[in-house]
Amino acid sequence: MITKDESNEALKEKIRYMSIDVFRGLSIATMVFVNTIASFNNTPAWSKHAIDFGLTYVDLVAPFFIFAIALTFKMSFASTLKREGRLQAYIKFIRRYAALLGFGLLGGIFISPSGINFGWGVLQSIGIAGIFTVFFIEVPRFYRFLIGLLFLEIYQFVIGLTVNIDGVFMTISDLGFMDPHGGFIGGFGYGIMMLLSTTIVDDFRETKKLLFLICGFIFTVSGVSLHFIWVGYGFPSYGGLSKLRVSYSYILLTIGLAALSFWLIWLLYDHYKVKKNKSYFLQPQGKNSFFLFIFQSIFLGLSILYLKKDSHVALVFFFGFLNVAIIWLLSLLLDKNKVYITI
Repeated sequence: MITKDESNEALKEKIRYMSIDVFRGLSIATMVFVNTIASFNNTPAWSKHAIDFGLTYVDLVAPFFIFAIALTFKMSFASTLKREGRLQAYIKFIRRYAALLGFGLLGGIFISPSGINFGWGVLQSIGIAGIFTVFFIEVPRFYRFLIGLLFLEIYQFVIGLTVNIDGVFMTISDLGFMDPHGGFIGGFGYGIMMLLSTTIVDDFRETKKLLFLICGFIFTVSGVSLHFIWVGYGFPSYGGLSKLRVSYSYILLTIGLAALSFWLIWLLYDHYKVKKNKSYFLQPQGKNSFFLFIFQSIFLGLSILYLKKDSHVALVFFFGFLNVAIIWLLSLLLDKNKVYITI
């Protein structure tokens, strides 16, 4: 006999939140667009990553995707824990994010005069972030938040340390500066970003959504304030907004902006119940987000083959929107046939 509580619990697990799919879809669509236009010379500076310190909308894409993962991290882990047990839940999550790390490393291989090298990208950062976060996901929310803040302070201190590399003195932050997303060191910054994001979200089914608005405001103000403290006093080292260094002001600000953006989307799609046909541009992409993110590399490669590095900006932007449209059509086809590819 199924009790009322068991029936309610089963119903909660079956609910699909449109706001989560739309937020993921928006992150994927933006990521495809900015990745397409990034490598061309005439792309304006406001549509590229900021050079060291500063912020453009492009610098928000990876953190928003991290936050999109955090939206279902605890909820998914709790469901897996209930179905398969604790050991299998940890194995499944570690394996999932290790696979993303591996895909990223394979995709980042390139040959140079010095030999075979590994580039660093967002998949590697997500992989490290997911593995890092899973070890703390069962810690109560408040203590998880304190642990996240502690790691954030330690991380900011460490990236300012000076090391001697073959007689050349440089900071830990400089070691990862030439790689997008802060290199291997920056991967831990994204891990802290995901961990703190889960303290806002926790189990999405149970969290009061007003908390997204409150925490989003607090994190945003904290990130901006720390940046201007660094501007005024130069403390701590690399304390200003920097996506390339994954600084602590950048981590806090982007978490805050992601939370505020998601709250608005939740208000529109799940609270006020916007009709499905008015969200269908973004929702299908959110249902196959990881697959589409990996699959997009094919179209990025084709764009580089078709276009010259100095192509006119209008043509570059056209190909950016074209790739977004192709990815959307693919996601629509998968959704129509109820094909959902997970890792």
